[in-house]
Amino acid sequence: MDHADLRRLFVACDGNQSGRVEYEDFTHVCQELGVPNDEIRTLFNKFDLDRDGFINFKDFSSSFQEVSETLNLASLGNRLGTQRSTWDEFEITLDGDVALYLGRHRDACSDFYEGIHSTSDEQLLEQFEDLLKALVAELKEHRSETDQLENSLRRRDENFLLFPFKFFT
Repeated sequence: MDHADLRRLFVACDGNQSGRVEYEDFTHVCQELGVPNDEIRTLFNKFDLDRDGFINFKDFSSSFQEVSETLNLASLGNRLGTQRSTWDEFEITLDGDVALYLGRHRDACSDFYEGIHSTSDEQLLEQFEDLLKALVAELKEHRSETDQLENSLRRRDENFLLFPFKFFT
């Protein structure tokens, strides 16, 4: 399965379109596929490689081959893939957890995108796509910088708790 197909399948599993598959989304997909309830948590944990409580696209694509042997995820993707909008198809090309970065503005971007697409103005649509790609890239970079800062502060606080006198000498 190629990258675009994996992205479409991931979007199909992301029931609430948050940009990540939460346990509730995963449970719903598993129930549709007839997976016994007592196996769902185990399968979820196989996907959630970084153990952060949800499955992002990186987790999904890294563990897809192993887990797909247990679940018939490809058939789910085929069933749901035909129901995707033009926004969903564009979102796949953004290669990331777009909903996580756009937040509450995702729906407005989606509606605007669909509106532009319906006008058949290819040049305007391309400009809007380029703008969204640039915004998402900038938001990803900002989030990465914020995460680095949080980690630095966390390490500093941990060092302070371990060696408080070091900070006062």
